[in-house]
Amino acid sequence: MAIDLGRMFVVKTESQNFVDSTSIDAAAELDGTTAGLARAAGAPLRSNQKFDLGQHAFQEIDTRFALAPEGPWVELASASTRSRFVRVTATTRPRLYFLPLLVSQERATVAATAAAAQVEKTSFREGLFPFSPFAHDLSDPIHFGLVPGGTYTLRWPANPRLPNSGGQGSNMCPDDRTQQILDLAQALGGEERGFIEQTSASVIRQTVINDYQSVYRQIGDIVEMTGGAKQTILDALQTRINQDTDSNSFYYADYREGGRGNGRRIVGVPINDGGTPPGANLRMVGIGAFFLRPTGQYGNGGNQAWCAEYIGSWVQGVNHSGVEQSGAWAVRLVQ
Repeated sequence: MAIDLGRMFVVKTESQNFVDSTSIDAAAELDGTTAGLARAAGAPLRSNQKFDLGQHAFQEIDTRFALAPEGPWVELASASTRSRFVRVTATTRPRLYFLPLLVSQERATVAATAAAAQVEKTSFREGLFPFSPFAHDLSDPIHFGLVPGGTYTLRWPANPRLPNSGGQGSNMCPDDRTQQILDLAQALGGEERGFIEQTSASVIRQTVINDYQSVYRQIGDIVEMTGGAKQTILDALQTRINQDTDSNSFYYADYREGGRGNGRRIVGVPINDGGTPPGANLRMVGIGAFFLRPTGQYGNGGNQAWCAEYIGSWVQGVNHSGVEQSGAWAVRLVQ
């Protein structure tokens, strides 16, 4: 009896590990599309974990989706693309060796269940990229006036300008080329260029490459911009881009279509309100996900803007935007 019961305990532990990890993998796949739901449903099937000390593959797997942690939990065919919750149940039937002498069954039934979800984040100890672009419309509670697919400024040029009638082009990022945004950039002054971290080269490198934050940040906090062009950041930025397994796709749509990226070019960035008065007391109103351009698009010229493509919601550590349209999210076990 001790041997059979001990094996059942081991199988239960193996099964729980399986549903814990695969429910997290499944929730990470959700992106508000039917394709994301299908990838999530397939995540447990793609796992190579086994039970009974690695002898048998998990076969009786039930994956369900929900809009809320209390359910209702439905199968893939009935699931909404807005589902943020995934529940995985695995049932195993390990063979009994000695208990059949006492009971009339040769196999036990062991079940394990776990649920994971994309959970909203409003405070951050690590992970935020060290730049803060301007909101374009504070009355827009979803994107703050930014348009998914649009290109916005991370680092500002020293002397930003709009195209003029004399034929001189703009050195601003394409979707920031409005008088409203130019006025905000000029209100900052030529020294404050969008960077919001400490100025030492070692801290700059850590914040860009390793997701380090020297400041604990929450939605609603004031973000302080640090003066200077931050030329030393370029090498770190190129390293960050090259950490991605797809460092060449120019647009996020191509990056997603290719399916080769690991998400390192997708960064969570604090969006600020432009300040009160403009250019001062910049308040963090939200988090947006931005897609970094290939390395050749960033240069060290002091009057060059560094641009990135806004893609919507940011799911920390994931290679795509999430179920919700905006905000910051993390994949966590919830059951």
